[in-house]
Amino acid sequence: MTDFSPVSACQVAIIGGGPAGCACALALAQAGVTDVIIIEASDYSHFRIGESIPPDILRLLQALNIDQAFLHENHIPHYGTRSYWGDDRPGYNDTVMNPFGNGWHLDRCRFDKFLAEQADARGISVWTNTQFIASKPDHQGYELLLRDNKSKNKVTHQLHADFVVDATGGRSCFARQQGSRQQHQLPLVVTAVRFEMQEQTPEQSGLTHIEATTHGWWYGAHLPDNYFLLAFYSDAETVKTLGLKQPENWMSLLASAPNSAHLLAAKNRNPVAVMGFSAPSYCLDQVAGERWLAIGDAASCWDPIASQGIIKAMANGISAARLIVGAQSLQQFEFGLQQTHQQYLAMRAQFYQMEQRWPESSFWKAHHGS
Repeated sequence: MTDFSPVSACQVAIIGGGPAGCACALALAQAGVTDVIIIEASDYSHFRIGESIPPDILRLLQALNIDQAFLHENHIPHYGTRSYWGDDRPGYNDTVMNPFGNGWHLDRCRFDKFLAEQADARGISVWTNTQFIASKPDHQGYELLLRDNKSKNKVTHQLHADFVVDATGGRSCFARQQGSRQQHQLPLVVTAVRFEMQEQTPEQSGLTHIEATTHGWWYGAHLPDNYFLLAFYSDAETVKTLGLKQPENWMSLLASAPNSAHLLAAKNRNPVAVMGFSAPSYCLDQVAGERWLAIGDAASCWDPIASQGIIKAMANGISAARLIVGAQSLQQFEFGLQQTHQQYLAMRAQFYQMEQRWPESSFWKAHHGS
């Protein structure tokens, strides 16, 4: 991968080098289109939230011919979910009968970097530390104004692209500059702590943990490299009112979630600082236009309770590549994205309706009304 390049034109520019953007690039390479540049603002070194993938991801990895390389990355297998949702007793949703086997808990930075390296190995240019600033249409596509994050200059390069793919995640940078708007549906805020193991344990739980509480729900997962992640999902007002950016308040709230607190207490761990992230839910009112389209979280973002964000993003990327090479129409692409988003909304409503223990909670009232 390269940090920057003097190249001034390409057939396809993909803004964003996460799962959606890289899957699109890999699918284009399979179709013989390698005049592609991935524009990635980071260098894949900073922590990224979103670490669980279901077994079905293997189908997409196989389609991109990177499944064996992924398996050699040695992410942590997970075999299902243990949840305290709608009941004080645990419920289990395991992967025993799934034809693809187990899912995985990822080192997310390493996973995203792996996808970019696979694209690079197939002839795709990957520009890391490169930020998209603005764009303007030209006679055959778009002129993109970019900045090298290592430079103090506001604009350091101009790149012509015949076609632009917006894979910038929740920012939807390019699409919003084209006039698209995010139609929000009950966004969440997550406050999370990574706990480093004091000692290596002989066995690790292969289950994702979920526990519903008065003000939202807790999520727990073992991560590679000796970490355990605990995250609390709620709304912005609750996070602000309870002061959950402060470690002492966060730990106090955790103490009121008996199963999550016990899960942490049962492990010998040291806390790390509280991190805050947005967890929006929306769909763009316009996901494509003249010589551009949006994919992944740039096009539609899903509540983490669905646990489908990464697999949805990669499927979007593959579908976008089919559109670009003419294997499907724009109408088919837009219909497929809208249809899956409507299915997600129905699934999310069903999940939240299953929890009826706190009918007076503002959080649960809002989600029951959705």
